[in-house]
Order: sequence, then C-alpha cells, then structure tokens
Amino acid sequence: MIGVRFEPVDTLFFRDGTPFSADCAPQDDVGSLFPPSPASVTGAVRAALALCNGWNGRGRWPKEISDVLGDGPYDLGSLSLEGPFLLRGDQPLFQMPRHILGSVGAERWEPCGLLRPGPEVTCDLGDAIRLPEAVGFGGEIEGLKPGDGRWLTSAGMEAVLRGQLPPRIGIVSTDELWCEEQRIGLERERGTRTAQEGKLYSTRHIRLMPGVSLGVRIAGVPEHWMMPFGRLVSLGGENRLAECHRWNADAALDLPLPAFDAHGRAAIIALSPLDLEETVYHEQRLAKPLDNVWIVSACLNRSRRIGGWDSLARRPLPLHGVLSPGSVLFCEADKPQRFIEAVGAVGGLPRMGARQRGGFGLVALGIWPDESEEIS
Repeated sequence: MIGVRFEPVDTLFFRDGTPFSADCAPQDDVGSLFPPSPASVTGAVRAALALCNGWNGRGRWPKEISDVLGDGPYDLGSLSLEGPFLLRGDQPLFQMPRHILGSVGAERWEPCGLLRPGPEVTCDLGDAIRLPEAVGFGGEIEGLKPGDGRWLTSAGMEAVLRGQLPPRIGIVSTDELWCEEQRIGLERERGTRTAQEGKLYSTRHIRLMPGVSLGVRIAGVPEHWMMPFGRLVSLGGENRLAECHRWNADAALDLPLPAFDAHGRAAIIALSPLDLEETVYHEQRLAKPLDNVWIVSACLNRSRRIGGWDSLARRPLPLHGVLSPGSVLFCEADKPQRFIEAVGAVGGLPRMGARQRGGFGLVALGIWPDESEEIS
C-alpha cells in the first residue's frame, strides 16, 4: 500500500450531521467532525488522483480514470483505502478504547482500571445480560471516567490489547493535537457583491498543532500513475487545502492472536468507524462469514451519523449510523482461527462490516482483561 500524508495549509472543516440550512436553529454554530470520516478522505484522495492523471477538474472522469477510481460515491473501482489515521510526526495515534477507566486528578486523567464482561444478570435489557464490570481496581468505581479526548500511541494500544493499562508516555491529549477556531461566514449577492440579508452563519474549524497531520494508505493504484505528492489538494468542506506528502511509516499493531486462538475470547476495538449489520444489534452476533462470533458485552462511544457529498448529483448523501472509533465489542468465538482468517488479522489490520475498501471497519483484536490478575 502507498502511504499518503495530508498537512493542512490553514484550518480544516468537516461537517457533522447537524442541519446547516436556512431557518434551522443550529446553523449559528456548526461543529467540525474530527478526525474526519473515511468517506471525506476517500473523496479527496480520488479527486487528487484523478487530477494528477488526466482529469481537467470538470464533469465526469474519463473511462480510463473511472476504471481505476470508480464512478460515484459508492463505486471505488479498484481502489482500497486504510484510514484516515491521525498522525503525530509519522506515527499513528488511536482513539482511547472505551473500556479503559481513569481518575481525573489536578492535572491529568490517569488510567486506573479496565472493564470486562461481568456475570449474567436480569435487567431492563433482558435476561442473561453481561454488563461490563471493572477489574484491577480496588477503589470506588463511581469516580472513574472513560478517557474521552485522549489518544494512544502504537505502544500504548498494544499494551491495552494485551489486557494491560497503557503507560503514561503512550497517552496523548487532544489539546496537544488540535484546537477549534470560530469562523463567521455570509452569503453574498453575486451582482452587487454585498451580503444577503439573513445569510449569516458560524462554524468551528480545526487547526492542527505543528507536526500533526492526517495519513491514509492506498492500494489499487496502477504503477504508472502519478501520485499527488508535493501538490495542494482540496480536503473537506469550504474547499480547504492541504499539502500532500508520502507517508513511509506503518500503522500495523502487534495483535495477541495466539491468546485469542487459545481461549476463543477477543476484545474487538474499533480503529475507524464500524458499519455493522443489523444482526449485531438484534441477535448479538456478527453476520456471515463471521456468524460463529457472539457479542457478549460492549463498551460503546456515542454513535456517529455519517453522510457525505455526491459531487455528480451535487447533493448530500443520506446520513448513516456507525459505531465510533474507540468502541469495544467483547466477543466469543467457537472457531477463533476461522475468525482470524476471515477478518485478515494475519499480516495487517483486521477489517469488519461494510464499506471496508473505503476505510471503514478497521479494528484491533485484544484479549479480555483477566479478573484473576492485578492490572499493571
């Protein structure tokens, strides 16, 4: 795969699912979804590749380009993407998994314990429900909170995958990566070049800190094609610009696959948005060919509503609910090796669910925290 890194020239803006039209109350402060959805970065990559290889920037792509890049928002041709990843330097960062709990001290959030499936109980969700319970922590759990707004380095994530707490050096706060900036916009009359009455709006842009960028890995590009390295490309809403560079690092993680194969239990951690089938929510199991895997408990971030833009039809795409990065599914499998092979866990990052070639469904496989051992 070819690694591509995007360094923004100024701020970036990626719309969330908030209504953003006239007479809608939220239009006075529309936030930016960051890191952006895979669909936003996939569209930017496809447009940049098309411009480098013969497209004039207007109308539909020539057949020789659409054969490679696809045609429309749902047809990616031969292209396959992995990411986007938030990068500090050249190294990827991963959103803090939801099953890690910590205490908020005077200066920082400190990880203290991990969650794992507890014994079966009867509750408002039904019978034989296994709610998450804390292990490795002897104090009061009521004061612990998830690590919202924090990220893990590769070393920190690999510690979590082994059922351990991440070291302090492996935790990065959002404040170290980006900040939000308020922007005011208005619509002008083309003839008079004056502001239209009532067409004032406000948005919140993202400004990355020095050394922070976005990375994506691409496969399926012909060897003779030119890459947009060293060029400015359009990235996100409001036609914001980013400079494109080669990204030589890797986003691979050391997964404890032998432990999963031996015990048949895995903590599936979402690294990018997960677009899963209805069987996950209604039957607590994955769909074929992963239907031998049952979800026994979960620690979920708030789900996202992701849409996009259809540049051919010039209209927004329907919003679609997905599981957010950092969500954790505790699963049991009667044939672990079959699951490992089906998700491509050997030699790369596993993928699950729909729209995998567009960057969705990247996951990491870890072990459950062991309730009989002290977490370190």
